[in-house]
Amino acid sequence: MKLKTIIHNFEEFLFKPQPVYSVALMRIGLGLILLFNWLMLYSDLDILFGPNGMVSLQTAQEYGNPFRYSLFDYMPNTSKVTHTLAFINLLAVLAMTFGAWTRIAIFVAFVTLISFHHRNGFIMNSADSVLRNFLFLLMFTPCGDAFSIDRWRLRLKGQAPEVPAEKAPWALRMIQIQFCVIYLATVMFKIKGDRWVDGTAVYIATRLDDFVRFELPLLNNMLFIKYLTWSTLLVEFALGTLVWIKELRYWVLLAGVGLHLGIEYTMSIPVFEWAMIVVMISMVDSRDIERWMDKLRKYRQQAVPPPTPQAQTT
Repeated sequence: MKLKTIIHNFEEFLFKPQPVYSVALMRIGLGLILLFNWLMLYSDLDILFGPNGMVSLQTAQEYGNPFRYSLFDYMPNTSKVTHTLAFINLLAVLAMTFGAWTRIAIFVAFVTLISFHHRNGFIMNSADSVLRNFLFLLMFTPCGDAFSIDRWRLRLKGQAPEVPAEKAPWALRMIQIQFCVIYLATVMFKIKGDRWVDGTAVYIATRLDDFVRFELPLLNNMLFIKYLTWSTLLVEFALGTLVWIKELRYWVLLAGVGLHLGIEYTMSIPVFEWAMIVVMISMVDSRDIERWMDKLRKYRQQAVPPPTPQAQTT
């Protein structure tokens, strides 16, 4: 293959315009996840992030990430500030979900979210990292161009086409690459240890009292345990690699959804499984979504009979 061909394919991969439906749906999904996350944290807001909570602001600053950024560092250390930032985050997430002033809403949601994460990093987990990373990347996508109040307002003014304009997908590609890196890094980390290689990792994970949600009798069968352990590695590897092959993509994504739903059922790991399922939307081809929407529109038109003309009166 010639270098010129490689460069051309790379430019098409990043900049050839595509429909915006996948990032629009991902925006809605992440918004709903962030709303659920907000509800979980708000019930213990003062304990987790307040001035007299479990971690003082000084401790957060001293032991936090050296590159941390938090609005709490520049505002009075009071409960009023904590609640104000929480409600600003809530309004931004709601605006993002409904697509109102979308890019500004995502920016405000991101800044307030990392402020809380850096205010008390001791309670954060991998789900919080996923939300931060993908929320940041979503900011650069045209995710407000479809299924949004922004588009509805422009349509009323006659400033938006009937079908959303196609845009360069470079920011979507960054999301997709990050998505795959997560799974590949997970597999590489797991195979460093003996438990995943010998097939006993799922047995150990499903015996941790702090994480177990429901016990399944099948998880007492060592043959089934080995199958689950190795198939988990296989599905995660496929989500990082084979998902790029169009003929295999939706089978791989279906397996990924099944994997995360299975973990969600058996183990209590708040938000993470649903966050990864939502991010899988980024791997769905927007042209496929466009075709599915056209089919649905035609089906609805066929299902609704045309109005019968009124009988003429003499």
